[in-house]
Amino acid sequence: MTNKLSMRAKTVISFVLFAAVFAALTVVASFCDLKISQILTKNTLPEGAYISTSVFTLFFEAMGSCPIYLVVSVAGAILFWWGIRHKKIWLSVISAVLVFVGFFMTLKDVFEYYTEALTASMNGGIPVEAEVKGGFYTMLISAVVAIAEGACLIFAWAHVKPETNDALFRWVFVIVIAMAGYLVVHFVKGPVGRMRFRTMNVKDSAFSQFTDWWVSNGKRKPYADLPSDQCKSFPSGHTYSAGLVYTLICLPDLVKSIGDKKWTRPVIYAATITFTGLVAISRIAAGAHYMSDVLFGGTLAFLFTMIGREIVIFKGAHFKALFGKAKRKEEEPVIPDIETAA
Repeated sequence: MTNKLSMRAKTVISFVLFAAVFAALTVVASFCDLKISQILTKNTLPEGAYISTSVFTLFFEAMGSCPIYLVVSVAGAILFWWGIRHKKIWLSVISAVLVFVGFFMTLKDVFEYYTEALTASMNGGIPVEAEVKGGFYTMLISAVVAIAEGACLIFAWAHVKPETNDALFRWVFVIVIAMAGYLVVHFVKGPVGRMRFRTMNVKDSAFSQFTDWWVSNGKRKPYADLPSDQCKSFPSGHTYSAGLVYTLICLPDLVKSIGDKKWTRPVIYAATITFTGLVAISRIAAGAHYMSDVLFGGTLAFLFTMIGREIVIFKGAHFKALFGKAKRKEEEPVIPDIETAA
């Protein structure tokens, strides 16, 4: 069997397995969304509460939003030293700002989630929005710590070999494409207008306002005393943010020292799927989302990462192997060698 046929076979098998697993999970979610939420929130979301103060849900709520910001900081560090070594000082300046912004947004989110949980715990499980946003001192602390963290990352990244950093330059573009996919989540949430489980936990104990994931309810905010996100359940932005860890899958393709080790790919896949899965489960347990919400959120993150990987790293090699016409062996599409990735 030629390399092309082998590549085509692997591509077909991967796609079929992915489609089969996704379809099976979608069927389960379509029939059991509400029941699964009722089971997983039993010990984490008190009756009548909007915010869960469970350690499990609170931890992964804070950690789940971090990847989408942290990848910005890492991308900034890569671009900073690429700019320095290629005498693009303007790029290094912009990149340094990106490093700071990524860390600042991470800290800001963490502070806000913990503040929200604290105020809710003192208010019968209902968040006090005026207090959730944090004050001047919270922002100041976040800024100071972000500057320190950013400086440490930039100086630490100086020890990365120039050829490795040049190879990782392409990883930045995968990250950009993966982050761009979040726009799908952002623009779908409003029109779908799916009411969160926790909204009904407060206002509709019979869950009579539950709707399936494919139903479009339109943009709405029926309860003035609850946060503005009360009907923005589908799809899960938190799970999409957590799914930005999937961009780590690109590392073995770009860095020879990582790609040469046979165990790295399985470990990276296992670690990223596990982390995203835990965040997804925590969002259901918090009453913030249903299974279908997190399934689509996490899957979209994976798909946009794979699209970016295929475009930026493989130059469409798998697509050409799957749909291209048969050619002579010497004309077959070749996956870029990690040694020449830079």
